[in-house]
Amino acid sequence: MARPKKAAGTATPAKKEKAVEEKAVETTAPEKKAASKKPACKTSVCVEMSGLSVSVADIQTAVKKAVKEKGLEAAELKIYVNAAEQAAYYTVDGEGGEESKIDLKTL
Repeated sequence: MARPKKAAGTATPAKKEKAVEEKAVETTAPEKKAASKKPACKTSVCVEMSGLSVSVADIQTAVKKAVKEKGLEAAELKIYVNAAEQAAYYTVDGEGGEESKIDLKTL
């Protein structure tokens, strides 16, 4: 089987490189415009029970303050809100008890 002959005026290696470079430039993605950022949505959670209204942020702040006052450092801090007692109990790294309590009426 015979190979087809090259047509006169075919691209030289230098022209081929230039054509490849031009094609590469054409295929690059256009610059993206900076997306306009919407202001972050501010949220707050408030717990209401038996005439008492307290924010979750206030409960967290009070628990962290109590932990610090006890001289404890926590890798894991869990807070449990007891609506019937209007109190928040917490554990520090899985340890807690009756003394780990915040009276929500004082917040």
